[in-house]
Amino acid sequence: MLRDSKCVDINECLVDNGGCRNKATCVNNQGSFSCLCQPGYVLINRTLCQDINECKELKNPCGVNEECNNTDGAYQCPCRVGYYRPGSNMNCIDIDECKDNPCHVHATCINTQGSYTCTCKSGFVANGTQCVDADECSQKDICHARANCTNLIGNFLCTCQEGFRAISSGCEDINECKDTNACRFDQVCKNLPGSYSCSCPLGYHEEKLACVDTDECKDSPCHPVAHCLNTPGSFSCHCPTGFNGNGSWCRDVDECAALSKPCHPLAHCHNTPGSFVCICMPGFMSLGPLCVDINECNAMNGNCHSAATCINNVGGFKCSCNQGWKPTNDNGHGKEGSQSDYF
Repeated sequence: MLRDSKCVDINECLVDNGGCRNKATCVNNQGSFSCLCQPGYVLINRTLCQDINECKELKNPCGVNEECNNTDGAYQCPCRVGYYRPGSNMNCIDIDECKDNPCHVHATCINTQGSYTCTCKSGFVANGTQCVDADECSQKDICHARANCTNLIGNFLCTCQEGFRAISSGCEDINECKDTNACRFDQVCKNLPGSYSCSCPLGYHEEKLACVDTDECKDSPCHPVAHCLNTPGSFSCHCPTGFNGNGSWCRDVDECAALSKPCHPLAHCHNTPGSFVCICMPGFMSLGPLCVDINECNAMNGNCHSAATCINNVGGFKCSCNQGWKPTNDNGHGKEGSQSDYF
């Protein structure tokens, strides 16, 4: 500006800070001015100070386990979550959160770098912050097939069922029959899974607290023609004479075919159920095992004609007309005749 015919400097900074903005300082110069920024700012368009983001512009501005937070004109390096600084000039170290018992009472706390984890203990389920009892008994085959499962808080218990005992591999049946007093002296002990039974031996039945013999022959267990013989605790079947078989079945023996000479040579053999009969041929009669000739002439002259003579022969007889008589057409037996002309 002109003063007393002389040019003097204009201090632009006196008016509106010379146009410098946002924490910029106006510095007057001979014939000009400039805007200066404070540390942590950069001059934009010669008049505007803009914050420098040191967290982006600087390489690793903070230390280990620290995080960079940009501030207006500066930056800070606080410890990361899960870390703390023991002293102002010390590095950030891990916080052991497990010391404050942040997990559920039934969970295990595991400290990690900058954090921690909560894991439910065995027998419990959930996320560790909350833990609830696990019902192990709801799982299939958690106990032996012969054991009962009882759920407990954080655990479970397998108890062998009645009649079974615990072994290393599970539960095994107790053989109660090894105890000689399990049943009465006259009973038979039968071991069952988890139990036992007392019953009378085969062929016996319970009667007035005692085992008595069962007469199986009352139920006719044998073949209709067989003889049943009851024995203590059992029975036997026997085919009668003239039959063969085991008693449960009996078959008639055909003695006429099975025996070489069942009858006398002059007899015919006839098989009958369980036996056979020998029938002598016509003209013979039975005399014990023998067949002897019948003298038909001893009975009424063999029924010959009154004018005939009965002549006995082996196995038969014949009628012969007396002298002076001749046979008629009656088969020549002389049963009837006519008188001949006698000269």
